[in-house]
Amino acid sequence: MTVTITLGSPGSEESERVLAALRDLVAAAGPGAEFTPASEPAPPGLRLDPRSRTASLDGVTLDLSRLEYDLLLFLSRHPRQVFTRNQLLGHVWGHTHTTVRTVDVHVSRLRTKLGDPEIVTTVYGVGYRLADEAPITVVD
Repeated sequence: MTVTITLGSPGSEESERVLAALRDLVAAAGPGAEFTPASEPAPPGLRLDPRSRTASLDGVTLDLSRLEYDLLLFLSRHPRQVFTRNQLLGHVWGHTHTTVRTVDVHVSRLRTKLGDPEIVTTVYGVGYRLADEAPITVVD
């Protein structure tokens, strides 16, 4: 079993007391129990890891569909660049045989899952781009 506990500022008296109590509990649990304090909290913002195809927001894993992930990764790798719906269909979907409304639906779902309707910006009359202030880190 893994337990995650978020403490106050590292090195504070309260944090040290909690860590000491946790070490005592693990010692009392006996052989096989281990205590591994995390080195640092998860960085804030959105984090994409293409190797494992995972996305997390403020350390919480997001449940994105394959196309939602691919769309977000593509836009992240092309910041401040505007793409038409047809361009996105070609680059992300790999074909242009579906309707351009498919892109709109995926962008809407992505915005909802990220809890930020502004992260993918609509450029009216053209298409979509990633917001300038989008806090996204792509781990390569």
